[in-house]
Amino acid sequence: MKQATNVSDVSGQGRLTRVFGRMMQKGLLAHAYLLAGASGAGKEALALSFAKLLLCENPCLGKDRLIPCGICAGCLKFDHRTHPDLVILRPQGAMIRLDQIRCLQRDLSFPPLDSQRRVCLIIEAEKINLPAANALLKTLEEPPAGNHLILTATSVRTLLPTIVSRCQVLACEGLSVRALLERIKLEGLCPPDAARFLACFSEGSLSRAEDLVEQEVLKVRGDLFEFLKTSRGKALLRLFVLSKRISGKRENILLAVQIIRTFLRDLMVLKGLRVKDMKERQEPGTHILFNPDYENGLQAISRRFTCQDLAEYCQWLDKVEWMLDRNISRDFLAESVLIFWIKDLV
Repeated sequence: MKQATNVSDVSGQGRLTRVFGRMMQKGLLAHAYLLAGASGAGKEALALSFAKLLLCENPCLGKDRLIPCGICAGCLKFDHRTHPDLVILRPQGAMIRLDQIRCLQRDLSFPPLDSQRRVCLIIEAEKINLPAANALLKTLEEPPAGNHLILTATSVRTLLPTIVSRCQVLACEGLSVRALLERIKLEGLCPPDAARFLACFSEGSLSRAEDLVEQEVLKVRGDLFEFLKTSRGKALLRLFVLSKRISGKRENILLAVQIIRTFLRDLMVLKGLRVKDMKERQEPGTHILFNPDYENGLQAISRRFTCQDLAEYCQWLDKVEWMLDRNISRDFLAESVLIFWIKDLV
């Protein structure tokens, strides 16, 4: 995946880039920042964009924010990852170890070589082991002059409170559906008609969208939708075939349940909209459904069930998710997830 190195490249984080730029303009930069957010929220890209801005020799005042010039020696060295004042620390194996922090501290003991400041990124800081975390505390509290540290982590709860208290925390929200939809289309992750579903289902995370594509989520969705539309004569056969397919692993059943929840949500929306609402609800190219490419089929399915039916089924899916972590037969759970859709056909 391409990593953003320009503040303007970091989709969905406009507020944080503006805040950081204003602090830099006013000379109010903190010595340590913690970018916290869910996996795939763009924390590393944002940390890199901040680092490039800090190492740029002639940052430009853009629309209400600073942006790197992109042509100075600092920017060019940053782009080629040859800048001597950029230090990036990542986990070695499963964790960040004490010797890595000791090495970082040695680097910080010398003044910056090319720039007015040195930028140290600690990626996936939640993987710092306890000895390394304790060693890092002093550096975070009083780093040598000219040094800025930027940590990324999935949550402040995954770090020692003493580390969090020494950093200025910036919460990285996931991408909006619109921003993620644009990225999915730009990356060509899926056919255009399925992009809306993938953007909604990925919870603001491009990396989750990529993982879901690798898990063949669109094929699973297609198989489930075909089952929802099943005819009376083929109902039981398709139930047994599909339940066998998804019962092999806990994750397969959970994915099926999550996809079915998007169908339920869309069915509820369609049943709640009057005909007039359906005609006026959207401008061309915008949707309120998770699965707009399946709208016609969902309209037909919605006539088979009452809102009460759908609400009770949703409660049953809650129980299935709970039972997945208990010693309950996965074959039984897979069949129980699917049988709702054909109970009136057999």
